[in-house]
Amino acid sequence: MSFRVAILYASVGTGHRTAAMALEKWFQKEIPDSKVLCLDTLSFSLPIVRGVYTRSYLEMVRHMPHLWGYFYETTDDPETRNGVIATLGELTEKLNIQKLKKTLLFFSPDAILFTHFFGAAAIAESFAPDIPVFYVNTDFLSHVFHRNPAFSAWFVSSEETLCQYLADGLSPERVFLTGIPVDPAYVSPPGREEARERLGLDIDERIALVMGGGIGVGPIEEVVRSLHEGGFATEVICGINEKVRGVLLESFADRPGVRVHGFVDDMPYRYASADIIFMKPGGLSTSEALCSGTPIVITDPIPGQEQRNSDYLLDRGAARALFDYRLAAEKAHSLLSSRNEKARVLRAAKRIARPMAGREIVRKVKEIKGQ
Repeated sequence: MSFRVAILYASVGTGHRTAAMALEKWFQKEIPDSKVLCLDTLSFSLPIVRGVYTRSYLEMVRHMPHLWGYFYETTDDPETRNGVIATLGELTEKLNIQKLKKTLLFFSPDAILFTHFFGAAAIAESFAPDIPVFYVNTDFLSHVFHRNPAFSAWFVSSEETLCQYLADGLSPERVFLTGIPVDPAYVSPPGREEARERLGLDIDERIALVMGGGIGVGPIEEVVRSLHEGGFATEVICGINEKVRGVLLESFADRPGVRVHGFVDDMPYRYASADIIFMKPGGLSTSEALCSGTPIVITDPIPGQEQRNSDYLLDRGAARALFDYRLAAEKAHSLLSSRNEKARVLRAAKRIARPMAGREIVRKVKEIKGQ
């Protein structure tokens, strides 16, 4: 009988879905006869709930990031999790995921994994411990909402995250340090020459990759202008933010050295083709970039989870930070012209990169289920 696993994410941003898709591939790779059901929990909620939940997050991070940071930080304590906000949140989940429960019961999974907390607590209360429900962290530090004791076990991204769980009194036998799951392609990423040939890029160009995150926010235009004027061919990824993409296409229409893209599905080649990456510190995207062997410069982290990710990467020496967007080219030239500095950043990135995180998660799930 095949192993059946349900992987659930919430379509808030893109990182949670990307992590879920990566886990799906790892299950199929490690357990060839496995049956994987990958679902967006928000798609099972009422349209008004789905719209408010998604739109409120996107509007805050795009237009009021400090308000989002305040919400994220002030709710990050056990009293809040067990208080009014958590009670209302769990009630909303329970009222809006009955269809999800029915779908899971019909599928009859051997294990359930979440990469976002929406609906996770209610599902854990309904299915665990008979069917283990696991939580997979997709940032380098944890929020208290991720550490609900109802989960059977957790897969965490860093030593600091592990310490957060243990400080909450959770059993070390239920918390596993694996890293953030990335696509199996990052185990053996393409080389620079292969990537450029695949993307049709000049092998001799000095290329900067600029990313605004999956939802396309941040000071992209200023960074691109500096890099272009500083002599870099610039590849720009705007994610799902078509408004930003349109502005950039208009602003740089007469500059052939600037190529603007929306959402792309060939990121291993994008990372590998670049000489340097300017990016927001999303947990999933930076986990991918750490595997690529290309130096990272962090731009404009959103207060909250991205600021914590940024602090983690900078503390490890695995990235550098851009403080003045107008000086992006100077930052890039400085880092790339110093062989020792570049080598230090790449060594630090390699130390914390976890390209096999997905495989570790799958094998631990199998072990816990006795498969």
